[in-house]
Amino acid sequence: MPRLKFGICPTEGGRFFGEALAEVERAEALGFDSVWLAEHHGVRDHYWPAPIQMLTALAARTSRVQLGANVCVFPFYHPVRLAEETALLDVVSGGRAVLGVAIGYKPDEFLLYDAALERRGARLEEGLALMKALWTRDGVTHRGAHFTVVDGRIEPKPVQRPHPPVWIGGWGDVTLRRAALLADAWLPGPTADLGRLLRSRAQILEHRRAAGLPAPTEWPVTRELCIAETGREARELADRHLMLAYGKEYGGTWKHPFIDRATAADLDRLAVDRFLIGTPDQVARGLEPYVRQYGMTHVIFRLFTPGMPHRTVLRQLELLAREVLPAFR
Repeated sequence: MPRLKFGICPTEGGRFFGEALAEVERAEALGFDSVWLAEHHGVRDHYWPAPIQMLTALAARTSRVQLGANVCVFPFYHPVRLAEETALLDVVSGGRAVLGVAIGYKPDEFLLYDAALERRGARLEEGLALMKALWTRDGVTHRGAHFTVVDGRIEPKPVQRPHPPVWIGGWGDVTLRRAALLADAWLPGPTADLGRLLRSRAQILEHRRAAGLPAPTEWPVTRELCIAETGREARELADRHLMLAYGKEYGGTWKHPFIDRATAADLDRLAVDRFLIGTPDQVARGLEPYVRQYGMTHVIFRLFTPGMPHRTVLRQLELLAREVLPAFR
């Protein structure tokens, strides 16, 4: 079995940077491979509104882990600015940046940014092409349907060549086509069960074949995790923290394409082939289908949901490092 890479999403929320930093430093010391921050807006004590900014802060206190956005909501950025910020993260980190992007879906966030929900996919496609041009050359002139740049350049250029990896997140047939043709990998979130992942993988491979492109080398997957010494403790963590978050978000105003209010209220329905909840042995067994069937190369654990104590996140890191990571290395 190939070596599986392990990443984490640490404690989230603008008031908790100290806790997140301590978790990231400990994760690197324990041998984890990557750190990932999500983007959402106006959510109290959860998520980061500026993941690239926060990752750049973490870059100054780490030396080895990859630093990835999971994901930046592309319609809230001008592509020149996002290209600059990502390049700067890559420089500060010594070439460890990964840019995950998606088109977004929460109407309240679009209203906050006075951004249009319509044509956001087309803006992403055009914007990514402009960003890649700015990362790799000077004197970029671009006159498109959504953006205009004349004789443009950014400094500094990224360390990674030709540019930092771009991973696209999201769902739906059009998004999968974009991920296949415009990105280095598809970055599915924790809400996709194994069956949906397998169907989506087949679509991505077909798009790549039709375009004469090789199969991607990276197949990352994000998973919700509650791990403890006993199955009862892990279940209690999930009931107390994970279900509270899903009930408020996906059972409330967040309109998700395949998680409705009823599903969000039922941990047993949510967890099947989707979440990893249990002892270290149970978590390790739960990972195996994603590796063997889906070809997962990089698992990203979301360790925090609102109210999760910092000490619990650290304990989960220790359990993973001691009893789960060695089984896949």
